[in-house]
Amino acid sequence: MIFPFINLLLNNLIRLRMFLVKHTLWSSFIKATRNPQQSQNELLKQILSKNQDTVFGKEHGFEEIKSYKGFCDAVPVQSYENLREYIDKQEEEKNPYLTAEQPVMYAQTSGTTGDPKFISILKSSISQYRKSQQVFAYAVYASISGVYNGKVLGIRSPAVEGYLDTGTPYGSMSGFIYKSMPGLVRSKFVVPTEIFEIEDYELKYYLIAVFSLVEDNITLMATANPSTILKLGNIIGKQSQRLIHDIKTGTLPDLDKLSVDQKKNIEQNFKKNTKRAGRLKNILSEKGNLTFADIWPNLKAVCTWTSGSCRVLIPSLRKQLLPSTNIIEMGYLSSEFRGSITIDVLKNKGIPTLEENFFEFVAEEEWGSETPTFLTLEQIEEDRKYYIFVTTQNGLYRYFINDIVEVNGRYNSTPAIRFTQKGKGVTNITGEKLYENQLVQVMEAIKQEYDLDTSFFIMLADQKRLQYHLYLENESVEELELLNNLEDKLSSLNIEYENKRKSGRLQSLNLKFLKVGAGEAYKKYCIENGQREGQFKVAHLQYKEDCIFDFHQFFKK
Repeated sequence: MIFPFINLLLNNLIRLRMFLVKHTLWSSFIKATRNPQQSQNELLKQILSKNQDTVFGKEHGFEEIKSYKGFCDAVPVQSYENLREYIDKQEEEKNPYLTAEQPVMYAQTSGTTGDPKFISILKSSISQYRKSQQVFAYAVYASISGVYNGKVLGIRSPAVEGYLDTGTPYGSMSGFIYKSMPGLVRSKFVVPTEIFEIEDYELKYYLIAVFSLVEDNITLMATANPSTILKLGNIIGKQSQRLIHDIKTGTLPDLDKLSVDQKKNIEQNFKKNTKRAGRLKNILSEKGNLTFADIWPNLKAVCTWTSGSCRVLIPSLRKQLLPSTNIIEMGYLSSEFRGSITIDVLKNKGIPTLEENFFEFVAEEEWGSETPTFLTLEQIEEDRKYYIFVTTQNGLYRYFINDIVEVNGRYNSTPAIRFTQKGKGVTNITGEKLYENQLVQVMEAIKQEYDLDTSFFIMLADQKRLQYHLYLENESVEELELLNNLEDKLSSLNIEYENKRKSGRLQSLNLKFLKVGAGEAYKKYCIENGQREGQFKVAHLQYKEDCIFDFHQFFKK
């Protein structure tokens, strides 16, 4: 009876913790939503004051800025490449180039040039993530009865993936978010943290599956991308017999591939469970397969991304679940910043992190004009789409992330926002964030190696198939060799693409050669449908759903 007693104790402690969060962090956040612009103005003033003596602050006159207009006049819109030198110098010299506070680690993500982006994480940043995560955790707790009563299946990337030459660690934002979960909630996680550090993706996901299946009372599942959950379901479906055998015997395969410490910790945490194995065997015999609905009947909620390119995966996820299981939007998150907190988890309404980041917006149709109108949080309107710009407390000033968000309601006086897609020249299926200039760079290298005429090519991101389709107008060459070369070059330029391909979440590239004349036919089609001939330019990288031209008629057999 010791385990039920411990679980009861944990549930009571969680209940007490959520009571405290409600009357501190939650109430403060809700109060801020009643006058969002006041909170935003105060935050901007704090950021400028705190960092006025940095190199960037002095160059842009932070000390003299007295208003939002003054901020816009003094600081132009920034890209990561504008800020890279400041970030590098602050890390190398340990002097305040961008922030008064020195970074303690970095979030790593792919960059437009092929060089990774390293986003500064300050000690205060971690505190901010922890606060916003606790607000979100309370929103889930308050809306879904019993959601934390059982075990939690959380899947994440490693918090630390490597170290810079200076010794400072870098890692993933999902790892940082995991660490910022309330400790009492983390104590209920079923997958040992050592498993997330395993580099062998097949072994890692198998171990996640077997540790998850041992538990019959999982009440919450959480991971950023639904493709990860679907991959887990696929492994359970294909290897159910082997998984049940391992649960029955308490043995695990291929652990000799791991370090001594990893192997020891994983073996210590895995115990055989003949009763659970028997129940799973009965389900498999009766139903013919193992679905989440059957193996975790108490699952109250799945927390993941439901917007942007991830929305097309939600119907497949829903088929695995009981009708009573809630699918909760995890929120607008990126390596650069946390953009929203889902505070209405039943309607999936996310409120901008208005006490954490200062936000600006430009209407989607205006971005690219000579004088776009920048709007503050109080000025954006419902049912409209905007490019988002953010000033963070960790050194991103008027930062352009090339994301488009939509206003989908209000909470008190604050607009609710949700991510819809990356802007022009970027696609994102499983988190790889592939840039058009990376594709162009790869194709230029391929042209040199194979002496190809790459005057027309286009790559379409297929969100349903989790795959890219590359169409190339040229005489056919050795397809497999070229395909492997393309994959290698894309992976070398984009670390996220490489990781998603290795994990199997992103399917292999589909290459098709087109007959001569395909490019001209595509141009004619675009002009006939409204594009000006003098301004026509091929968008080499697009989403499949946005490109309705039929390339199949030009496929070579």
